[in-house]
Amino acid sequence: MQGLKLGEKRHAESLREICQSPFFDVECGSSEYLGKEPSELLPLSRHNSRWVGVVFDENLLECALRFTDMSARWETIGRGGSPRIRGEFNLLHLEEVLGQPEGPAAFPGATEFQRSFLSELRVIDHTPRSGAGMLTYIRLQPGKSPLEIWYSDIADIGEEPYPPGFVKMDITYCQYLDSLVVTKGTYGWQYLYTDVSLRRGGFQETVDYLQGMLQVFPELFPRYEYAPFRARLEARL
Repeated sequence: MQGLKLGEKRHAESLREICQSPFFDVECGSSEYLGKEPSELLPLSRHNSRWVGVVFDENLLECALRFTDMSARWETIGRGGSPRIRGEFNLLHLEEVLGQPEGPAAFPGATEFQRSFLSELRVIDHTPRSGAGMLTYIRLQPGKSPLEIWYSDIADIGEEPYPPGFVKMDITYCQYLDSLVVTKGTYGWQYLYTDVSLRRGGFQETVDYLQGMLQVFPELFPRYEYAPFRARLEARL
């Protein structure tokens, strides 16, 4: 891991923790290949003329990972009656994020605001191995700092005037990366940073995964702090 930034070392170590653990059935990506420095991608307007006025905060450039395949799909083996937990992440290098030609497709009947909103979204994390349909986006919105992070899956989430199926996370890009090291992509962890109530119907599986994470991970990964995630889950139940 020579030449890695501190944040990159944390992610590489976290990936190794998953891949080498006997408690997981896992498909792992790689932490060995590095892409361009984030600063080399500026200005953003040269990638898309609509991004004139979109600015990456300095701390985003500092925390952004240069890995081109920081990813894993995993599930616990469930030994000794321990809870079954599943998760996945696939973090895209900022070069891949900016290389996406467009945002999510607009649905029939979408308002002009909704079309404009969708055009500003670009995927930063997703679940391609499982096909679970969970995606996290950064909103490349001119004049906005810090840039917003949005989450989407197949659940009935979201409120007008935004399109259905999208919910804003109360988290920055750098905080997202930090949280992913701890949660390791447990399905639904993103809801802990939204105002969505997990008492609603259809979220029981998500709650089971999150409760299982908070039961098992402190023992498997004792160097991480899980109390803040436990408090967030309790606030949504």
